[in-house]
Amino acid sequence: METITTNKRFIKFTTILMGLLCLLVVAKIIHTLDNDKRMFGQQENTISVTAEADVMAVPDVAVITLNVEKEGKTAKEAQGLVNEMVTKILAYTKDQKIEDKDIKSEYGGVNPKYKNNQIYCITYPCPQGETVIVGYTATQSITIKVRNADNANEVRTGLANLGITNISGPTFSIDDEEALKEEARGKAIEKARAKAKVLAKELHVRLGDVVSFSENSGGYPIMYANAMMKSDSMATPEVAPALPKGENKITSTVTITYKIK
Repeated sequence: METITTNKRFIKFTTILMGLLCLLVVAKIIHTLDNDKRMFGQQENTISVTAEADVMAVPDVAVITLNVEKEGKTAKEAQGLVNEMVTKILAYTKDQKIEDKDIKSEYGGVNPKYKNNQIYCITYPCPQGETVIVGYTATQSITIKVRNADNANEVRTGLANLGITNISGPTFSIDDEEALKEEARGKAIEKARAKAKVLAKELHVRLGDVVSFSENSGGYPIMYANAMMKSDSMATPEVAPALPKGENKITSTVTITYKIK
């Protein structure tokens, strides 16, 4: 009799325990689902709109890149010749009112030039010739920012007259592009907001708070001048013509997601 009573108590206890465990599992599942819904916004009805806006601007700065290369019998001689040319460049840029902060040394170095004294023979195998250093080449690359873009071609012409034969540019750009990006973003947001209002009216809903926002912005030139300086075309007029700068287009594309009521 006592055994039967004990078994009933055990079964009752086990049943209660299993019931509690089931309740805990169900509560856990409900809690997880609730969090997932909140995380992925499944409890909210939303609409998303995308709009694009452009801002046009004339470039106000130009960049010219110089590559100075000199050869010498010794590394010291080659580097000395490069230093002489760099000194002339800096003196010229100073005369053009170009500040030191707008002149940047990109890379430079001195490398040996090798020659292989090949031995001519009629037997096989032919002995290897001796590789010897016959000189050195020193290089220096410099970029110059011309803040008065209209004078860029004149500056380039003056640099060519110094004897520099490897000049690229000018490349025209906008110095303070961030302000234009902000302007384009503001216009894109206004267009997206107007589009959302129209869409909400057509759907017979009301706009709520913003759920998410994303932007894709960029800028690229609409027109530019082919401004590569070639070593075989150094004949220049007394007054260098101002090169056309064209326009740069700054674009902002925004996507806004609203709650709807």
